[in-house]
Amino acid sequence: MNVRPQSFLSAAVRRQRGITLVEMMVAMVVGLILLVGIVQLFVSNKQAYRIQEGTNVLNENARYLMNQMQYDLRMADHWGGVEASEIDVDGGIGAITDDCDGAAAALQVAGVYGIDGEAASPLDCIPDSDYVPNSDIVIVRYAQPSREASGVLQGDRVYVRTAIGRRGYVFRGEDLADLPSDLTPETADAETIEVEVVGEGNVANFQYRTFVYFLRPCASQDRGAAGVCDDADDRIPTLTRLSLEGLALVEQDVVAGVEQMQLAYGIDDNGDRSPDRYLSAEDVTDGNDWDKVIDVKLSVLIRNTELDTTADDSTEYTLYGGADGDGITYTVPADAAHYRRKVFNTSIQIRNMTRG
Repeated sequence: MNVRPQSFLSAAVRRQRGITLVEMMVAMVVGLILLVGIVQLFVSNKQAYRIQEGTNVLNENARYLMNQMQYDLRMADHWGGVEASEIDVDGGIGAITDDCDGAAAALQVAGVYGIDGEAASPLDCIPDSDYVPNSDIVIVRYAQPSREASGVLQGDRVYVRTAIGRRGYVFRGEDLADLPSDLTPETADAETIEVEVVGEGNVANFQYRTFVYFLRPCASQDRGAAGVCDDADDRIPTLTRLSLEGLALVEQDVVAGVEQMQLAYGIDDNGDRSPDRYLSAEDVTDGNDWDKVIDVKLSVLIRNTELDTTADDSTEYTLYGGADGDGITYTVPADAAHYRRKVFNTSIQIRNMTRG
C-alpha cells in the first residue's frame, strides 16, 4: 500500500484553499467604490446631456417661433397691390364665429394691431382661463401672397379681390358672382391663374388672413373641461394663435414653453421709412398711430417644457415693451423656478407699411 508523504498532502490542501473573509470584504469594498464612480459618471453625463438637450430645445423652439411670427408680421398690410384705404368689406359676409371685438375683429383692413398685457384677458375672444396674465397680444392681417383662380375659390372662405393699383373688395368665396361690376371676373370658371390672367391680368384673388397671437397657460386642454385650460391640464405656457379659417376664428398651437411675450412698436413720424420712436400698444392706440407702425420689436421668454431640479431660476428678465417703449421687468414665479429658460429678442420690419 502506497502512502503519500505528509508534506505532499499539506501542499495539495494549501493549493485548494479558497479566499478568506477579509479578502472577500476588501474585494467587495473596492468593487463598490468602482461601481459608485461609474454610477456618478453615468449620472453626470446624463445630466449634462439633459442640459444640452434642453438648450437645443429652447433654441429650436425659438427659431420656429421667430420664423412663424416674422413671416406674418412682415406680410402685415399686404393687400395685393392696393392700399388699405381703397379696400371695402362686403357687408353680407356675416358674423365670424368666436370673433374678437372692436379693433381686434377679424375683418378689419388694417395690417397690425396690438394690445398690452393685463391681469385678465383684454379680449372677449380669449377667456381668462386661456390667457397668461400681463402678456401682450398682437393681431396681424394681410392678403395671402399667392393668387387663386376664381373657379377654385372655396365658398366659405374669405378673399380679397383687387384691381391692382385701383381698389379691392373683401368677400366670401360663394359670393363671387355678386361683386361690384368693375370687379366681376370675366372668367369666373377659370381653374388656373394662367387662364384667368389672359382675360384680366390686373385683377386677382387673394385669401384673406387674420391671426391673433397670444399666450395660453397650458399646452393641452384635453384633461379637464374641453377647450379651456383648467387645473386638470398641464401648466406649460404655450404660444397660441386664433386663425381665420372659413368664417370662424380657430385656435391653433404654435410652440409650447413660451412663458412671456412683449412687443414694442416702431413709429415713423416723418415718413422717412425709419422708426423714430418705439411705443407700447397703448401709446400707439392713444396717438392713433397704427398706420405709422413700420417695425416691431419682439421679446419672448421661452422655458423648457420639462422640470429640471438642478435649475433654480429667480432671475428678473428685461423684455421689450412697457410705457414709452422703455421695457418691462418680468420676475420668474417661485413655483416655476425649476425650469431652464432664455430670452430671445428680434426686430421685424413691416415691409408693406414702408412702401410708397
